[in-house]
Formats: sequence, C-alpha cells, structure tokens
Amino acid sequence: MRYHCWFGPQHDWDFAERAIKAGLDGFELFGWLRQFPEEEAREYREKAKRLKAELNAGLTVHAPFMDINLGSINSRIRQVCLEEVRDALEFAREVGASAVAVHTAPGIMGMTEGSWVREHPRPSSGLLAQRELAVRAVQDLADFAPDLLLCLENLIYPHELYRSPEEMRELVRRVDRSNVGITLDVGHAAVCGYNPRDFVQLLSDEILHVHLHDNHGSADEHLPPGKGTIDYVGVIQSLKQLDYQGVITFEFELENPEDYAAYLY
Repeated sequence: MRYHCWFGPQHDWDFAERAIKAGLDGFELFGWLRQFPEEEAREYREKAKRLKAELNAGLTVHAPFMDINLGSINSRIRQVCLEEVRDALEFAREVGASAVAVHTAPGIMGMTEGSWVREHPRPSSGLLAQRELAVRAVQDLADFAPDLLLCLENLIYPHELYRSPEEMRELVRRVDRSNVGITLDVGHAAVCGYNPRDFVQLLSDEILHVHLHDNHGSADEHLPPGKGTIDYVGVIQSLKQLDYQGVITFEFELENPEDYAAYLY
C-alpha cells in the first residue's frame, strides 16, 4: 500500500518535502483549478509538476465535486459537469498522476450534515433516468482517458446516488470499463451507516483507491484516525488480507507534516 496526503494551493514546497521525509509516498491534488484565481492556479500547476520530477512522489487527483452532477437530466448542466471533470483528467495527465477520484451524481455539497443522513431515503423521482445518464457520462470519461484510473467515490448525502456497497458494485458493472473502479471513502461509508469493511469484502476487485479519515458516525468530520469511532485498523487489516496495492489517501489535515509519520506507524 502507498500512502498519500492532501497537497493543495495553500501548501508550500517545504510542506511537500517534509511530508515525503515523514514517510509518505505522494499526494492527492485538487483537480478543481477553475475555482482558484488564475495566478494561484498557475503556481499550483508548477508546484504539482515538481512533486513528481523532484521528489519522485506518486500523485492522484480529486476531480471537482462542488455542484457536479454527471447524471443531471438537464443536458446543459451535464455537459458543463463533464467538461469540469475532463479538465481534471487533463490536469492528471499533465502532472503524471495515475488515478482520479470522481463523484458521480449529484455533487451538491450545500446540505447540513447529521444523523438524519441514514434516516432519510433517496428521492425517487427521476432516479432511473439519472442513473442511466451517470453511467453514460462515466463511460464517456473513461473512454476520454483510457490511460488513467477513474475511481468512483461512494457518496454521503441523502439526495446523492451511490452510497451503499451494492450500489457502487452495480455502477461499476454497468459502466463496464477496464479503467473504472472505486474510491472507498471510509468516512462516507460510516456516516451512511455502513461498515467500511463491508465495502472491502463486497468490492474487493473494484477498489482502486481509498480515502481514510475518521468521524463519530453522524457527520463527515475528516478527523485523523483514532479521533472518532471508525474501526480504521480493521479496514487496513481487511485491505492487507486482499493484498491491496493501491493508494490510501489520508483525507485529514495536519499542521506539521512530520506528524504523518505517527499515522503511518
């Protein structure tokens, strides 16, 4: 297994060097460059290119998720969302990343979190159409970037599709592309009331990427492992039993990158 942490525009080169010295193998980059001021985005691109060239760091990219809905029944909205994700795929190619984490449908993140997440069913209207459109969109993206792994992330909010391991398995099978698998977000699974190990057991052949962070089961807190209630040790053990060789991204922020060494241990 290889371990990454976030590296965004707010991080400087010193942060990157210290993270690698702490034992990390690489970084997950922010793929939503259009959301940054032009100068900031340009500087971020240059730093990202240096990560692999100068530090020999492995790289993954998280595609945009704010207001992204690859299954929108509005064709104009869907097209814009596809363009945003394609930009992230091009960025991944530019910096030499191997995989891209993708949210499918919908990705509106403006809802309050809480225990109600697991108590409310998904809305039923238009779901069949949205599922079909989401599948087609992912197929288009996979064909656009056959050289990259597209890792579809299990989602969290009641209005979002694809929260359960069964739904994720169905999605990947319907997409039916060799470069498409799953990003298992451990924290999302817990908030939705699922044991993350159930994802590992059911989707052993489809998991290509993992987001690891902790919470208390009611909100997506992105805490360091051990600060919440998730059995993260059990998750790692399950992955080891499968001889998982992919990336595990630490999706929690530490002020001092040297402190990642303790979590690697």
